Amino acid sequence: MINVSSHNVHTGNTDTPREEPRGCGWWHAIGVTTVAATLTACSSFGSLTGDSTPTPAPASTAPTTPPSSNASFTSRVKSLFSGNSASLNSAAPQAAAGAAEEINCPSVEYRQGAATMAVNSPGSENTALSLRYQASFTQTARECILRGNDLTIKVGVQGRVVLGPAGAPGSIGIPLRYALVREGLEPKTLWTKLFIVPLTIPQNQLNLPWLHIEEEMTVPRPPGDEIDAYVIHVGFDPEGATAKPKPAAKPKPARPR
Repeated sequence: MINVSSHNVHTGNTDTPREEPRGCGWWHAIGVTTVAATLTACSSFGSLTGDSTPTPAPASTAPTTPPSSNASFTSRVKSLFSGNSASLNSAAPQAAAGAAEEINCPSVEYRQGAATMAVNSPGSENTALSLRYQASFTQTARECILRGNDLTIKVGVQGRVVLGPAGAPGSIGIPLRYALVREGLEPKTLWTKLFIVPLTIPQNQLNLPWLHIEEEMTVPRPPGDEIDAYVIHVGFDPEGATAKPKPAAKPKPARPR
C-alpha cells in the first residue's frame, strides 16, 4: 500500500561554494521584494544524521478503501502525484501469493535545514537579484515490502523549482539525498544515497515540477519492533554533490622477511 504525504513548504538552508545555494523559506511570486524577504533568517544545512530536528511531512487525506492494482510503484506514484485519486494507497503488486509480509512503513521526514534550496549566480553576492532558482518539496509517497530477511522501501518525492530574477532556461541538477535512519539515543544511518535529479527548464516557464523515485532502499529485516524507530529522511544536499572523493589509500610497503 502506498502511503502519501503532502507538503506545502518548510524553511531550510543549503550552501555550496560552486553555485552559492542558500534557502530559507518559500516565495510565491516573482518579485524583488518578495524574494528579498525569503533570504533572511536562514539556518545552516546539517548532516542528514546530525542533531537538528527533522520536519515531518503532514498526514495525507487519502481514501481508506484502496482499489487493487497491478501497476508498478513508479507508475502508481506518477498517477497519484498527477491527481489521480483512484491510485492513492493502491495495493502493491505481489510476485507470488504469500511472498511478502505486511509491515508498518517508516514515515518520511524533510530534513530541517535541507527542505528548500536557493541557488545564486556563481560569484555573486547573496542578494535577491542574484537568485537563479529555488527548489522545494511538495509531497512524498513510500511503500514497504518485507520478504525473507530483507526490507525494501520504495520512496517517491515530488517538488518544484521556481526561477528567480537571475534565472534562465537550461539544464540543472537537483542534489537529492535519501537516508534511512534508526532514531534513538544513538542514531544510526542504515542506508543513504545521493542522487542528482536532472531537470530542463524550458523557455518562458517560471514554475516547474520535478519527480524522483527510488525503489532499491534495501536493508536487513529489522528485529522485533525496531521498525518503529526507523525514519526516512529526504533533503537537498549540494555540499555532498560537490564534495571531492577521498584519495585512495596508498598500499603499505611489504615488510622484508
